Amino acid sequence: MNVGEHLVAKLIEEGVNVVFTVPGEQHDAIFGALAGTGIRVVHTRHEQAAALMAYGYARSSQRVGAYLVISGPGVLNSATGLATAYAGDARVLCIATQIPTPVLGRNLGIPHEIPDQLGTLRSLTGWAARVEEPDAITSVLDEAFHRLNHHRPRPVAIEIPTDVLAAQVTSPRPWAAPPPPASPDPRAVEAARAALATARAPIIFVGSGARGATAEIAQLAKLLKAPVTTELGGRGVVSDEHQLSISLPVAHRLWRQADVVVAVGTRLLRPQVEWGTEGLQIIRVDLDEEEIHRVSSPAVPLVGDAAEVVRTLLDGLLPAQERQEWLAAVAEARRDVDAEISKLTPQVDFIRAMRAALPEDGFFVDEMTQVGYVARLAFPVLRPSTYVLPTYVGALGFGFAASLGVKIAHPDRAVLSISGDGGFLFTAAELATAVQHGIGVVAVIFDDGSYANVKRAQRRFMPSTIATELHNPDFVKLAEAFGAVGVRANSPEELRTEIEKGFARSQIPTVIEVPVGDMANPWSWIRLPRVR
Repeated sequence: MNVGEHLVAKLIEEGVNVVFTVPGEQHDAIFGALAGTGIRVVHTRHEQAAALMAYGYARSSQRVGAYLVISGPGVLNSATGLATAYAGDARVLCIATQIPTPVLGRNLGIPHEIPDQLGTLRSLTGWAARVEEPDAITSVLDEAFHRLNHHRPRPVAIEIPTDVLAAQVTSPRPWAAPPPPASPDPRAVEAARAALATARAPIIFVGSGARGATAEIAQLAKLLKAPVTTELGGRGVVSDEHQLSISLPVAHRLWRQADVVVAVGTRLLRPQVEWGTEGLQIIRVDLDEEEIHRVSSPAVPLVGDAAEVVRTLLDGLLPAQERQEWLAAVAEARRDVDAEISKLTPQVDFIRAMRAALPEDGFFVDEMTQVGYVARLAFPVLRPSTYVLPTYVGALGFGFAASLGVKIAHPDRAVLSISGDGGFLFTAAELATAVQHGIGVVAVIFDDGSYANVKRAQRRFMPSTIATELHNPDFVKLAEAFGAVGVRANSPEELRTEIEKGFARSQIPTVIEVPVGDMANPWSWIRLPRVR
């Protein structure tokens, strides 16, 4: 087989059944190998969307999301999606072609040539490698998938020059996987148990690294009688309807009283950098030892898989005595904060309508928009991985493109995306992709005719605003021009009705335009002050 055929055979072996791409002539050897395999090829209108679809696919399913791009502009156009996958701990595989080996690195002006493409890929991934010659393809692929499946979930990239891609493999090179990591240090486990045994006001803080430990986290919360809060990536690890689940603003309200924190699979960024941790005993559980010590070293570090470590911690951990005073404080803080956040209108009204329309197992795909910022505070998430967000990268255009990947991964489940009018137009061309491939997402556009966040900020220090007003199309007609369904909703009640109708169209995308005006400012609830 040639290198392209080895690549496709490995995709099949690893269970990759979808590849997102914008095709190019550099891909000929790969497409020749893909033909007739049953792997679905979803061709998009822009490489940014291909990478974001791969992210949505991977982030919502825990499977590998693969995308294929040409060298130069293809790689650069996809960089936003690759950076988002890095920030979002997603198993994304970028397969990038490269100009032929004899002219590589000579700066001759070969079509699709850019300086140090591999360096660019390495800066955006957990690992990247070039297939230097044909027989290296098997070892590179084996290491790539080992990293995708056994390391901290992060994107990886493989770069293959076109001459190598078409060459025959004669003596495939094996790759030996390293031994599995050691179990958590028993002394550290005992130290964690000892800290928890004396805790008066514990809090459990989880992130996306805890998504495979939902049962263990719930058991730990019950045993400790401790509230559970989540970073955005961990939304749904414990259902927001659980009596011990609290939002980040509630956790912040309680932070000064807490004495022990169990942080599982989270960067713990806000508490360490913004809220303060002086006087707190912190127990950190993470697969990535570097992450555990990135900001400061915790009282007890526990390195390993979240589910395995928490199970080990639970074995021998005695149930906590009644915590009536602490749980009463938790309940009071939750009531007070929820009542205050409910005043963020009209965002909360739209959020309630969307939650009512979305089935319990449906997916909500966030975006950098006014309703999205409040959704991070107030949208109830009931299952892990069903809240898909643009991560700290914060790319406009994320919501609609990523939602297409989510829907492809879960064709029988409802997928709802939200966007602002500015963000939607970043990837609006993918309406063509959604119609052509029968991807029945429901996309809600909140249209206020501006980059509202920038506009609000400018009003604080300028007599007038600059570069914030937008000239928009009629989004209903735009959707119809692509062959999608376009409707307008003028109230939360109308929005709920139109979303429910959209979910009934399983293979036809629906765009719902929602005209809005100025909205309440949520930022005092997002940038929370130091309290310790």
